[in-house]
Amino acid sequence: MTNERHGQISTTNLKQRFFLWSTLILLGGGLLLSALSFWNTRRLLMAEALAKSEVILQEVEAIRAYVKEELRPKMNELHGSDTFIIEAMSTTYISTTIMEHFSGFMPNYIYRRASLNPHNPRNLADSFEEEMFDWFEADSGRSFWQGVVKKNGEAYFISMVPDYLGTDCLPCHSKVEDAPQSLLDRYGSKGGFRYQTGDLAGIDSVAIPVSASLREAWRGSLVIFMITLGGSVVLLWLLNLLFQHLVIERLGVMLSLVIEKKRGTGAPGPGDELDVLHASLGSLRSYVRSARKGAALQPNFVGDYVVDRPIVAGAMSWLYSGYSVISNDKVALKLGFDEVLQNPLYRACLETELQLFETLSHPCLPGVRERIGDVLVVEEVQGRSLNSLLSSGRLADQSLLPVFEQLCDLTATFHAAGIVHHDLRPQILMLDEKESLRLIDMGLAASDQLPDPIVAAGLGPQGDLLYMAPELIQARRGDPRSDIYGLGVLLFLATTGHLPFSEGRKSAQKWLQHKEEITSPRKYRASLSLGLEQIILKALSYDKKKRYQWVEDLWEDLEREGRQFSENGEPG
Repeated sequence: MTNERHGQISTTNLKQRFFLWSTLILLGGGLLLSALSFWNTRRLLMAEALAKSEVILQEVEAIRAYVKEELRPKMNELHGSDTFIIEAMSTTYISTTIMEHFSGFMPNYIYRRASLNPHNPRNLADSFEEEMFDWFEADSGRSFWQGVVKKNGEAYFISMVPDYLGTDCLPCHSKVEDAPQSLLDRYGSKGGFRYQTGDLAGIDSVAIPVSASLREAWRGSLVIFMITLGGSVVLLWLLNLLFQHLVIERLGVMLSLVIEKKRGTGAPGPGDELDVLHASLGSLRSYVRSARKGAALQPNFVGDYVVDRPIVAGAMSWLYSGYSVISNDKVALKLGFDEVLQNPLYRACLETELQLFETLSHPCLPGVRERIGDVLVVEEVQGRSLNSLLSSGRLADQSLLPVFEQLCDLTATFHAAGIVHHDLRPQILMLDEKESLRLIDMGLAASDQLPDPIVAAGLGPQGDLLYMAPELIQARRGDPRSDIYGLGVLLFLATTGHLPFSEGRKSAQKWLQHKEEITSPRKYRASLSLGLEQIILKALSYDKKKRYQWVEDLWEDLEREGRQFSENGEPG
């Protein structure tokens, strides 16, 4: 009885899954078909609107050309060159007047001759047209724009062309004293003047309503979806009959044969293919369950240490928290990335880093307990990364000097030992509640006592380009002043809460140009002192000869500036 129930449930579930997926596929296909139909209808609609707008704009240009080449010369011949009859000689007046008559026959079509400085106030550009003036003026090669714009709750397809002032238009648009008196009598002397040849005098635009057509396209897509939905219901019913006959009934017969065979023998027996598959899946499920339980009871070990959660990623390695299974002391473990351990070049960089941690001693470096192969076990690292602290804003004023005193002292210690770090950034600096700083990564550092694998391999720039000195982008390593540049970026970030450079993908050449254009930190923090601004900008000098030459000089200026502000009771 149990086997019969189990077989029935399995087939029912199989049937339900089949029809669930069939329904989702058919509904998805219906939605896709409707969306494609709407897209294609909209595309055809936009193409038709574009063609109509181009015809109208060409007609307007033809009218303007006729006025310039035929009508205006004839009027000058008949009435003299000093005569200006607006109704017969002004291209703008004639074209707009003709299009107003045209609008009487096509009331929803809108022709506009917009200008930022028009004779006729009716032609003054609105806010959207002002934006389009900026767009055309940004690139003189732009000669056409099209798009759908909402106006008064309705959608319009708008085509626009710019109109640049020609020499023949100067008498009416250059100087007021040169303008015809009839023009001044009609419009006054305030607007429409002070133009020069080649100026963008106006924009001609045609707006064609498309809201009704878009609604019809949407209704058509909805009808297609409803038809598809009805067809899907019929198709699902046919599939139900077919699936029941070809799969469910035959599977039920197979299961009943298996059950009868087991009843007759009184023993499980090998059974048919379904029984073998069921037994195999059961064995596999038991194996996986056991394996998972075993994995849960087997933590990652490195020697006598348990590797716990990751703290932060460096250039070549992860720093994990952990503890000793013997003493239960909390520690941190530095483990190289898999791709680093597999690459001889980067593995050499990791080896240099581990040797530097083992040989250097400084309060800002975590003490080394021992090394186990490629893993370095150091004392526990507490606190948060400087990057996470600065993600919500700048560093507190009272914390600035204590933090940078430690950072400058650590950097000076590096340089005195012949080491250039090359990768000073907030992600690898940890700060605890007592404002004690810890640097936890030296993956890109170089020592004059050890070969530099990056230089030997002729690699390009390595590290984060946001914090990288210009010479590092040019792959010139080993200059201590590169670290001073990194300190300048950190100081900029700590005092303003912003980086001096915008993020984004750029080529090395673009980054070098970017580094030459240093934004003043006072842009982000107006209250910043001029003295502190000068310190930051000097540290960030593109030319390394103009930077601080020694970290000690940077710290002396920073300390002096901080002391002055402390005495004056102002923020540093």
